[in-house]
Formats: sequence, C-alpha cells, structure tokens
Amino acid sequence: MTDEEPTEDLVIGVDVGGTKTLAVLVRLDDGRPVVLDRELAPSDAGHSTALEVIAAIASVLRDRAGSWGRVVAVGVGLAGFVDRDGIVASAPNAAGLVGRDVRGRLEADLGVPVVIDNDANCAAVAARALLAEGTRHLVAVTFGTGIGGGLIVDGRLVHGARGFAGEPGHMVVESEGPECPCGQRGCWERFASGAGLAYLARRAVEAGRAPALRSAVADPADLRGEHVTALVADGDAGAIEVFDEYAGYVALGVANLILLLDPEVVVLGGGLIATGDELLDRVRRHLDRRFPAAVADRDVRIVASPGGPDAGAVGAALLAAGTRSGAGVAGG
Repeated sequence: MTDEEPTEDLVIGVDVGGTKTLAVLVRLDDGRPVVLDRELAPSDAGHSTALEVIAAIASVLRDRAGSWGRVVAVGVGLAGFVDRDGIVASAPNAAGLVGRDVRGRLEADLGVPVVIDNDANCAAVAARALLAEGTRHLVAVTFGTGIGGGLIVDGRLVHGARGFAGEPGHMVVESEGPECPCGQRGCWERFASGAGLAYLARRAVEAGRAPALRSAVADPADLRGEHVTALVADGDAGAIEVFDEYAGYVALGVANLILLLDPEVVVLGGGLIATGDELLDRVRRHLDRRFPAAVADRDVRIVASPGGPDAGAVGAALLAAGTRSGAGVAGG
C-alpha cells in the first residue's frame, strides 16, 4: 500500500428485504463484480424509517471504502414497482417506501448518483454477470411470498414503457383459480410462490391426501411451504406429491416465458430454490414431459441463481455502475 490516496471507482449495492437490508461494496474487474465489503442491518421495510436505514447502511460502507477507492454510485433493489423517476409506486413488502422519492433522498444524503430498481431486475443483472460470458438472453424469476422477474434481452435489462416489465407472477395460468390480491384469479404466483406451495398443501389436506401434512399443524390454515419441504426431505410420499405438483406449476410458468422470450438461460432464485436439485430436477422433468414446444430444439438451461445471498445487492451495484457509464440498461 502506498501513501497515495486510492482512486479506484467503486459502487455500492443495497438489497432491501422485509426484515433486513444488505449492502455490498463492489469493485468491477473486467466487468465481473468482486465484493470487497458488506454490511447487514435489521430493518422494517413496512415502516417509514426504511429509507433512513438504507441511507445509514450505505453511508457505513462508503466511509469504510477509503482503503480500496472511492464510491461513485449506489444502487438499491427492492420488491416492488419502481417508476422511471425512482419513485416506488407499489411495494407489498416495503410499504414504508411507497410514494417516496427514494432516489432523490439518497442522492442528497450520499452525494453520488443513485439508481432504484426492482429486486428481481437486480437478480437478473447479477446472474448475467456471474454466468457464462456471452449470455445475452436471460430470464430471472424469484420465488418468495410472491413471484418477481427480470428480463435481459440482447444483453440489456428491459424495463418496459413504465418501468414495470418482467413481472410474470400475475400471468393467469388457471382462469378459475384462487383469487389473487391483484384482483385477478389464477395468477401464477397463487400456485408457484412460497404462498402457492402452502396453498397446494392445504388443498391436498382438504382432499384427504398428505396425512403427514395434516398432522404437522393443529389447523391446516397454518400450513406453510416449509412444512412441505421438511417432509419432502424426510421422504414423505404425500409431501413429495404436493411438491411435485408445485414443480409442475413452476414449469408451466417457465414454459410460457420460454415460448414468449426465447432465452438462453432461465435463472430461478428465492428461498424455495434452497431445496437445490430437488426442485430444479422436477421442473426440468415437467418441462420435458408436458411442455415439449418450450424445450424441443432450444437447449434452454434452467439454473439456480448464482451469487447466493449477495446476488440482489450485487445486481443493484452493477445497475448503479451501468447507469453511471450510460450502458447496460434499456427502457424497452
């Protein structure tokens, strides 16, 4: 280390969750992200203090960045719709940020350009950077309480006319299916999200199937996806049947996305992907068996999201770097 002031340009990425906020300090080496430092803080994204937590955690990393270089931009990813002006239009898991000028407030506090985007868009950007070099057509889907998505087309992130592109969770897959909070019936996320897995488990119990699931809770209304995956790990036949049904619904939505967008890679992320090959292998089998038009002669890879728990924050950092350089982000 010399006595000269480090001048390398660095970026910060922030991933805003419902109960915690993660920030990473990133250096780009030939376009590939290297995480130099990270900071994790508890937060309540439903509370009005959420914005203050984001500013505080980004400030901590900025102040610690001196030994590596200087922070030149910050990216923030959150679960919700973010318009082109950086205003959070809708965020079920981050209600404390809705209607607030997140970008303007953070730029005033941090003194650098700030970009705000949907967390699934961030995951898509991170996946492209971390997967095989040359990947230019990619769909990223995150499975949590709901379903989010991000689209990379010809190497560029697609936002759409209003900034809301890449949200497949509300594709209707069963027109007479269960009601969705969005006002429709039979949305993909009613079946293929974490809440969807719980719904399928309750439906199986009500039909007299999956006795071990019925015994797992006092009231079937309390069944959660975790009950299913735990019993799958134990080899319970009823839970495996429910889980395979769930994988079929995941495959149904993935098939529609493949047919619409013709990607090279479909990246699946979120908590349910922690089951690893158990889910991915079942999804691939359903695609091969039930949706041949989507996979025949296409050689589409179905992979787990790379980057682990840092992926969303890393993607936000990459978006910040791309926005600052004027590259890598498309509007439609």
